Amino acid sequence: MTTLAPRRMKASVRHVLELAPVGIFFITLLASDIFIATAVLMGAMVLSAAIAFAIERRLSPLMSFALIVVLAFGALTLAFRDEFFIKIRPTIYNTVLGVLLLAGLWWKKYFLKIVLEMAFQLDDTGWRKLTIRMACLFFTLAIANHLVWTNFSTEFWAAYKIWGVYPIMIGFFVFQVPLIERHTIKPAPESEAEPVKADS
Repeated sequence: MTTLAPRRMKASVRHVLELAPVGIFFITLLASDIFIATAVLMGAMVLSAAIAFAIERRLSPLMSFALIVVLAFGALTLAFRDEFFIKIRPTIYNTVLGVLLLAGLWWKKYFLKIVLEMAFQLDDTGWRKLTIRMACLFFTLAIANHLVWTNFSTEFWAAYKIWGVYPIMIGFFVFQVPLIERHTIKPAPESEAEPVKADS
């Protein structure tokens, strides 16, 4: 039996699949309440994951983890009728990612490389620096989520997830361009064809 090779998803499609569930969650929240919005978010995440799997014939580690966390904390939110669980989900999610990245450095593993190696080809120094910066970003997002949901309304918190988190992440990657350019592994130049030796 032949195994289908994984395909590469366009970056624009990936961004839509990542952002759409959050957007749908926000719109549903404005029209109903946090519990209906949570159920809709869970369904939207499952649909996004299914579309991603249909395109790439696999789920990326990040999307798999995001799906598990959304379903787990969404289920807790609905079971206990307590919005606390869905609100702390981004804090838990980002904290775990930050810890995993730093733990990978301790174990001499670049987990970020597993996720981004199809987008970037960096040397070990580049992966190490980018990993540390990404871990700091995740910890910052975790703290920011906690501050927002504990000090502002549910609607403001949901809006922050769209108009705050994604611009922060885009800005972060823009500022990483010099690092990526410095540590990108350049392809080896093609060797020149050896001259044909004349018969003696």
